[in-house]
Amino acid sequence: MKEKRIFILTAVFVLLILISNSASAATLCVKEGGGTGEYGSLQEAINAAAEGDVILVGEGRYCENVLVNKSLDIIANNPCPNKTVITALDSEHPVFHVVSDSVNISGFTLKGTNLTYGVYLDCVSENKISNNYISGNWRSIVLRDSCKNSLENNYLSNSDNGIWLESSGQNSIKNNKVDSNRHYGFYLNASENNTLQNDCAFNGAMGIYMENSSGCQVIDSETSNNFYGIYLTGSGESLLENNTADSNEMYGIYLGNSNESTLEGNRVNSNMWGIYLDSSFNVLKNNTMSGNNRNFGAYTYHYTGDMNNTIDTSNTVDGKFIYYLVGVSNRTLDSDSNAGVVYCINCENITLKDLTLENNSFGIYLYNTQNSKLEGNNISNNEHGVYLGKCSVVTLRGNEVNSNEGDAFILSNCRNCLAEKNNASNNMAGIWLCDISRDNILKENTVTSSSWCCIDLGDTSCNNTLEGNTLSGAYEGIYLYGASEKNTLNNNTITASSYGLFTEGCSNNTISGNSISGNDVGLSLNLNWTDGTNSDYNTVYNNYFNNSKNAEDYGTNTWNISKTEGENIVGGPYLGGNFWASPKGDGFSETASDKDGDMIADLPYNITETNYDYLPLVFEKPLEKTENKDEKK
Repeated sequence: MKEKRIFILTAVFVLLILISNSASAATLCVKEGGGTGEYGSLQEAINAAAEGDVILVGEGRYCENVLVNKSLDIIANNPCPNKTVITALDSEHPVFHVVSDSVNISGFTLKGTNLTYGVYLDCVSENKISNNYISGNWRSIVLRDSCKNSLENNYLSNSDNGIWLESSGQNSIKNNKVDSNRHYGFYLNASENNTLQNDCAFNGAMGIYMENSSGCQVIDSETSNNFYGIYLTGSGESLLENNTADSNEMYGIYLGNSNESTLEGNRVNSNMWGIYLDSSFNVLKNNTMSGNNRNFGAYTYHYTGDMNNTIDTSNTVDGKFIYYLVGVSNRTLDSDSNAGVVYCINCENITLKDLTLENNSFGIYLYNTQNSKLEGNNISNNEHGVYLGKCSVVTLRGNEVNSNEGDAFILSNCRNCLAEKNNASNNMAGIWLCDISRDNILKENTVTSSSWCCIDLGDTSCNNTLEGNTLSGAYEGIYLYGASEKNTLNNNTITASSYGLFTEGCSNNTISGNSISGNDVGLSLNLNWTDGTNSDYNTVYNNYFNNSKNAEDYGTNTWNISKTEGENIVGGPYLGGNFWASPKGDGFSETASDKDGDMIADLPYNITETNYDYLPLVFEKPLEKTENKDEKK
């Protein structure tokens, strides 16, 4: 009731201003049914009016499509819009089609154009559309090639779209409420330097959407219970200030390729993502994010750049600070820093330790950062745990990275990094090396309960070492794909996966000393699924296999080395091939003969029709005990 009273008072005030400003103009009256000195339709009055005249429309219900081709004030006599209702006679034409400058339309309910627009400003300027209820249309208000217009205090609901701008700049859009529209609340395309202030968008697909519309301002506005709250793409140099984005299904605020924008004083709560930047050179100040599944994220996925944003610790996530370090050296952040999320861009010699980071797109994000350490951090319930992009000589040691939606660790285009003694559980994937990551060491990590894979190497990630890792409970223990070659996989323990180790078109890797057991398939050297490239020239030796199916080989690979002195994986004195067991205890190595006692089988093991392990390992047979009759007595 209070909102309704305010609306009516505002409408009365606007009406008085319009009438006083038009004191020298003629006033034409429109009344339902017509009468002495009155017009029966708006169009009749418009046709009879001169430029600058005022048309006062009495209460009632009108059914027509109105073409406004003169500068006029068209005002409902009763300031309550639901008293003066105009329904489109033809639903394929706008209720109001405005083709003249300096037109004011105020105080109406407009509906019935489910195929077109409630109000259409067509290549015009200096118009004012205010204090109207517009509902049940395809688009409630449309501006095309129109500038310097004012849209104020309108209530737009139950249409496909609310306010729609195309190639229209320098318009003022204030105090409008958009509710329950099926698609866009406010849509701007190729429309620069517009201002949206004190606007609300509720219960739609897109609250405020800007595409290729730079230099716009969104101030003191609210977007709630939409699919997206405020979404900018290709709309840089914009200002988003003191807005509230609550309970939107996806993003509260999203900037895609919208560089050099400023976000200040926004409150973003209870969305899937709070504020997400896919842009660079933006400034963020005094923004608060809380209760979002992912409070904050910045990642150049669509925009190719260095993420060189200016974000200070006045920005918070669940009451903790955002540390967004750019070009910083020799800095340590520990538990005393009250860090909620950490980004390091173009940094060197950074130490991050003993931090608890959760509910963001990334717990820790490093880009083009060198000679740094991440130690003893607890990172959980993020989209991804730790991301390293284009980094070198970074050590990740003793971190607990658990229950993240995606990957625990991502190393993209990284060199000479060490991931050691980390624990990752209940993530989609454990450790992912991608985008030509080379010469990295993954050592003694424990990765469990990943829905996809524990460790994967892809996109020509070569010369990496995976050693002493314990991997279990995933679809794949280790997955190599995308021409990842010359990697060393040594002394890893892989259990309870569909595939223990799966390669897809990867060659020249060395696989040795691994215990691969309890899987559906132990090791599969497979074809690349996109181009049919073989997994060739891999060397597989001194591994322990005990799986439902131990091996698949669709290429040309070597399954043993020459007989060499040295303790093998089952305690024998020679290295050679692999130990082939089975869950039932009747595997080849468990039953093969070894007449010379060197713990290498007398016969080769046939893996496929063309691939053999020529030196399969066997257990040393225990000596059979003979009964001593005297001792028995």
